[in-house]
Amino acid sequence: MICNTLGMHPSQFQIFIQNKLFTYLLSTMVLIILASSPLYAQHIARRLGHPTTRFADPIYTPEELRDRFSSEELKADVAVIVNLCDGWQGDIKDFYYAAATAPIISLQIPIGTRLPAMSARKDGKLILHRDVLWGGNAPIDAYEFFFYSKGRRYRCVTPKLCCNFWVEDFGPDPRSPVLTIECNAPDAVSISRPVKVCLTVKNTGDAPDELVTVKLSVPTGAVFSRSNGETNAAARRVVWNISNLAPGSNKRLCADFHAQQPGSLTFESSASGVVAQLVETWCATRVSGIPAVLFEVIDIDDPIEVGQQDIYELSVINQGSTTLTNVKIVCTLEPSQQYVSCTGATTAQSQENVITLTPLSTLSPKDTAKWQIVVKSMASGDVRFTAELASDQFQRPIKETEATRQY
Repeated sequence: MICNTLGMHPSQFQIFIQNKLFTYLLSTMVLIILASSPLYAQHIARRLGHPTTRFADPIYTPEELRDRFSSEELKADVAVIVNLCDGWQGDIKDFYYAAATAPIISLQIPIGTRLPAMSARKDGKLILHRDVLWGGNAPIDAYEFFFYSKGRRYRCVTPKLCCNFWVEDFGPDPRSPVLTIECNAPDAVSISRPVKVCLTVKNTGDAPDELVTVKLSVPTGAVFSRSNGETNAAARRVVWNISNLAPGSNKRLCADFHAQQPGSLTFESSASGVVAQLVETWCATRVSGIPAVLFEVIDIDDPIEVGQQDIYELSVINQGSTTLTNVKIVCTLEPSQQYVSCTGATTAQSQENVITLTPLSTLSPKDTAKWQIVVKSMASGDVRFTAELASDQFQRPIKETEATRQY
């Protein structure tokens, strides 16, 4: 009957029904696909600031924005929204710090702008709309600030009317920390005197480094005294850890040592961060010993008979902590004495009453040099054998006199 009414053959009617069914099924599938697509799920916002949907009260100045994010009443809610935002991998402490310190910029969001997200409240509960299309009748007045956390860059946008803020991930942090290190020590000190070594570590890059490790070696010949760092006795080094070294900031670190022996002390230092590359430097201190000498002259026989020979023994002991150099000794006889010979550390030359010993090039600490000078008694009298010592380490000569009775 239906076939006749439509003017169709039964076989044509069957094909007609099949086509209609196919069209219906296809339309249903398209609707299902659209419903599950981002475009279909897009939230369209047309009004902002309603007391029941806004995140917080309106703001009119950057200071008010800072107050909202630092409010103890809203702090937990802020953390919930930040953690819901797509791409967030940072530390909430970095968000709070940026909200309190980062430059805040005003901006306008044009009508028709597609936003990544927007926070709100629904039935008193926090929600985060994703893929929001602004469909209002005027641009959105908002504030924004940028910040960094755990190696990524983020932007926080907050509409003024409602505080329905969101956080956007801007990808890896393009900045990097760069370290420099300087080592300063006194040019020269005397042995056993304190040596203060100070390191200055600076971040000259454009990003902070969350942990910078600074090391200072304890060279051979030095004894560590004190510092505000940690001492590794086995590794002979002092270690400091600097947390969150900000761009442009520097840290001065000092350690005290005592020099044990003459020579050169080379202090090697380094600094490295979690991100910043290793940098190294060194500084040196020349340690000089303290010169001290014991100079003695004694006659072996006293009194001495005229015509007989006497022996004067000269002894030089380096009692100091530095090597004596260019040690010279000149002896003077009285007219009633006559030079015979000399044995000992160096040779000697005699001219009239003056005996000049060949200079001793070096005399190490605690070493001794000796000479024996043989003199003949030519006439009776109370005579004086005089010896004078000089070296590069003494500004004035050292004189010794030995009295001898000749009869």
